[in-house]
Amino acid sequence: MSGIGIQDAIATALTNVPGCLAVAFIDISAGVALHIGTLSQLPPQVQEHLPAASAALFSHEDLALLDARISGAATVKPPRELIANTEATTHVFLRGQTYPDYGAVFVCSKDTNFGYLLYKARAALAEIEAAFQ
Repeated sequence: MSGIGIQDAIATALTNVPGCLAVAFIDISAGVALHIGTLSQLPPQVQEHLPAASAALFSHEDLALLDARISGAATVKPPRELIANTEATTHVFLRGQTYPDYGAVFVCSKDTNFGYLLYKARAALAEIEAAFQ
């Protein structure tokens, strides 16, 4: 997918990730969205809150500490993937593999096959990161 822009990669993710309603590529440390794509217009307050909430989840120290204690790891590492289910949607938060200071959140309909959703979201993030280079 090299040679395309990040907006095109976001648009492709909206099409390829099943049930996808919105995708945001986020600078985790700054808590801002670098790019957002949606199937329908999101209210401005949602566009402002989504990256900040996503960054807070990615940076949650207690979650990383709990994981380290459970696994017996010597070092505390931030979460790479988080899933949140609401009554209407499934949110998939993925930290970048190439750029771990960046991540993507995929907001999808609740009735989507979860395994396939996760598989396609991971592939979409790789394409977004390739476009980001």
